[in-house]
Amino acid sequence: MKRFYYLILILLIGCSESKTDFVVKLNSQDGYGIFMPGNTILWPSQDSIFYRNVPKDIDEYVVRSFMLQPAQYYWNKYLDGSIKKEQFENIAKYYNIDTTKLTNKSVDCEVLFLIGTKANKRVIIVDSDNDEDFGNEKILEYIYPLTNERQKEIDNTLPIISVQYDYFENNQLMTKVIKVKPSPYKGSLGITFNTNNEIEKKYFLFASFPEYKKGYIDLNGMGFEIFVSNGFSRVYYASHVSVFITPKSDSLPSELNGDIPYQIGDVFNVKGYDYLIDSVTNWGDKIFIKYLGENTMPVGITEGYYMPKFEAKHLDNSIFELTQHPDKYILLDFWGTWCNPCIKFIPELKKINSEYPHDKFVLVSVAYDSDAKKVSDFIDKENMDWEHLFISQNQADKNSLVEKLKISSYPSTILIDPNGKIIARNLDIEKLKELLNEKINAL
Repeated sequence: MKRFYYLILILLIGCSESKTDFVVKLNSQDGYGIFMPGNTILWPSQDSIFYRNVPKDIDEYVVRSFMLQPAQYYWNKYLDGSIKKEQFENIAKYYNIDTTKLTNKSVDCEVLFLIGTKANKRVIIVDSDNDEDFGNEKILEYIYPLTNERQKEIDNTLPIISVQYDYFENNQLMTKVIKVKPSPYKGSLGITFNTNNEIEKKYFLFASFPEYKKGYIDLNGMGFEIFVSNGFSRVYYASHVSVFITPKSDSLPSELNGDIPYQIGDVFNVKGYDYLIDSVTNWGDKIFIKYLGENTMPVGITEGYYMPKFEAKHLDNSIFELTQHPDKYILLDFWGTWCNPCIKFIPELKKINSEYPHDKFVLVSVAYDSDAKKVSDFIDKENMDWEHLFISQNQADKNSLVEKLKISSYPSTILIDPNGKIIARNLDIEKLKELLNEKINAL
């Protein structure tokens, strides 16, 4: 599957006004658009939950809550004595809570969900008007259980409910409305609830907020679109967002096709000038793009961009750098002993390693795995007689090749030319060979 990192921000091309900062207005769109659908788990509550008027024909149920403004929710819990000072301080550190921006008044910023069984069907009730009363709400019914395949088939048809809730911001208490899609289906996700309540253990509940943002910009008669997602697991934006920027076209990028979006803090280059995706407002209604300056050797993670700086080591713990292979094409292969498709790909790698002269080409496999010895033993067993790097799954490293190149699927391949420029990413094996033949024969 080919991945694109849509560095095309052509909206700035050939325009003197491009050497400036931008603020682009974004509008709400229903659904998931070109992004990967997402959701969040609603865990059994550790606190008692007040609710009333559960329909009498529901055989069995549990009630769970979801915080739509975690900072205010925990601040209220601290003020009413539900959580202790030390506990709140740990929570505040985790959520980066600034209490000066919150109110001491109670804010009803959580929504209640009931999930249970009625006549052999799963049922979900969402407290859509946020009055803790399930008696005036629609009962959503779901066939249960279903195979994983069937769950995927019907996902787009699951009901969506408009939910009202309170939110405190800028010294104002406001009432907002968000669309939520609840689901009782966990697919192949292997999770268990750490609770002594046997009824709670039976029910898995997920909530998705199917809304993304979209903006337009027109420069010199050319139109462009900006798409922003917050992952669909919360109602606010500001951080942990994904961004696509692309010319208006019938062919759009898509995470479902493996295209890689930008993140906040990413730098992209347009015609020799660098720009930074600086931030998005809390409600995703604006995105801020900063002009950084001229750069004729842009760094990126897809075709046409130069490799970012990284840290990497061989299996023997010696340092690996691209400069160790001057005047050569370097093929990086990302794999793991846990990855069946990676193992099936090994025969192809052996052919590539044997077909191209090693004075012009080098194959470097990058094992993303948990045990270096296991990887080493596997390499010896399979006679993988080329260069090998190791990145531990057990230790996060933002400077590693996996993080720097945003590797999220395995196997993945990246072909680098002698100047350190990426010329192919996850290219089909036959097309990769064609490109190698063309480039190496030209040396």
